[in-house]
Amino acid sequence: MPLSPTLAVWRFFLITLVFLTYTPIYWTLLKVNKPLGFRFGRFYLSSWRKCIGHQLIIKGELSKASPTLFVSNHSSYIDILVLGTFVPARFVAKKEVAKWPIMGWLATNQGTIYIDRSRNAISDGTEKLIEYLDQKESLILFPEGTTSDGCRILPFGSSFFDVAIKKNVVVQPITVTYAGWDRLPMPRAMRKVCGWFSPDVDMVSHLWAIAQWGTIQVVVDLHPPMDPQAFASRKDLAQASFKAVQRGLVNAFAKP
Repeated sequence: MPLSPTLAVWRFFLITLVFLTYTPIYWTLLKVNKPLGFRFGRFYLSSWRKCIGHQLIIKGELSKASPTLFVSNHSSYIDILVLGTFVPARFVAKKEVAKWPIMGWLATNQGTIYIDRSRNAISDGTEKLIEYLDQKESLILFPEGTTSDGCRILPFGSSFFDVAIKKNVVVQPITVTYAGWDRLPMPRAMRKVCGWFSPDVDMVSHLWAIAQWGTIQVVVDLHPPMDPQAFASRKDLAQASFKAVQRGLVNAFAKP
């Protein structure tokens, strides 16, 4: 399974073609019918994911509760393409994401909620999330607060789990694992390449690297939803979610 720069060129061509073809449709739908525009946005994200060569393997069932707080591990901007394909919810992201090339524009237009993760701004961020939950809007949160190398789960911050406790909102943990390469177990060194966590690697360079590979199998494990009232505190809820996500990562690598 050698790397193929030719394949990367072809995939970049497809990505550009999707952008030029679908963007006018997407922009128009957002102007005339925002809910329909959001649904088309999920199709848009799915198209980009397929162009890059990522195949989804979904395990479990998506929460039917409205709203639901979905919490997932985070190793790359590709996670947005993966979860945005089928999870009908708004992403919660750090404000820096809005400045990403193309992806930031798409995230903004898909209704991403940008928050300041600094300690002094946590209260304002919590209130903003509650406003959307009160409108029955489901949210996708990355509690690690940053990207990892994809081989481990970083500790979950508990601050934003407070909204689930306060509003009695179901929490569904999700594990996203870049587990396979052309249907064979992905070597550990390649798993780390999938993760976009180094400030020394820009997004285009990272995308060029993974676009040279064959097909990457992404295992998405939807864990059973959790009742926030079953936990004594937000920290207990965050820890239980962390353990579920961590278990999903271990299982995905142990049983490719």
